[in-house]
Amino acid sequence: MSETPAADAAEEFTEELDNDIWADEPSGPSLIGRMLAEVAGTFILVLLGVGTALLMATGDNGTQTVGLAFGTAVIISAVAFGAISGAHLNPAVTIGVWLAGRFPGRDVVPYILAQVIGGLFAGGALFLFISSHPTVDNAKEIYSGASIGFGDHSPSGFGLGVGLAVEAVATALLVLVVLAATSRIANAAVAPFAIGLTLAALVVFAIPFTNAGLNPARATATALFSDSWALTQLWAFWVAPIVGAAIVGLLYRAFAPVEEIEIIETIEVVEA
Repeated sequence: MSETPAADAAEEFTEELDNDIWADEPSGPSLIGRMLAEVAGTFILVLLGVGTALLMATGDNGTQTVGLAFGTAVIISAVAFGAISGAHLNPAVTIGVWLAGRFPGRDVVPYILAQVIGGLFAGGALFLFISSHPTVDNAKEIYSGASIGFGDHSPSGFGLGVGLAVEAVATALLVLVVLAATSRIANAAVAPFAIGLTLAALVVFAIPFTNAGLNPARATATALFSDSWALTQLWAFWVAPIVGAAIVGLLYRAFAPVEEIEIIETIEVVEA
């Protein structure tokens, strides 16, 4: 028997640590809860952003309006769901944050699945809205105008190489701001607005080149309801954003403060 209560407490804690007793006691939202938050957040992003893009010809909506819609959707989702899931809303962001050492690898695939599902729900809802209009004969044709493409399907006729470069660079900049704005030393209250305004500016920049994907879930959400060309080009708008995000994530991991990486690594070891 230990000589003091403090010694007893220390021994008990050591036994719990050795037996991984606390591994089954989550300190935050469950994975299912976080996935549902990603579904809802991505739904909002696609609904507002793509919905505005589909109706660009109505009410004098221009590229600035579309950019503002995407940026505002991110702010809304980040404020509503950021404390639950981090409000990634984008497979490229999830991969970039993971490679930066700021997100556990075991949650990457569930997050991406949730984001794609949320995007598809919003894409399907918008398709039904467009199809219900009495003057619309071919909703797929209208939807194609908001799909991501290169070559003949780029708004300005830019080819594959330029499209890949623009998507990779723009997504890299987005992930860089996400990592910086959510850093431990950053002001958390500023993050939704910094990320939202960054996305707005990047969407306005990228629309003439590719229609501004920067997000594989958003690209998938429109491709599945568009003419067949959108699906044949969809691979490019998964590859380019992920490559751009991965480069920034790895660079951040190499040069970021060690404390931010050690936290995730410690959690993964304890909960394994």
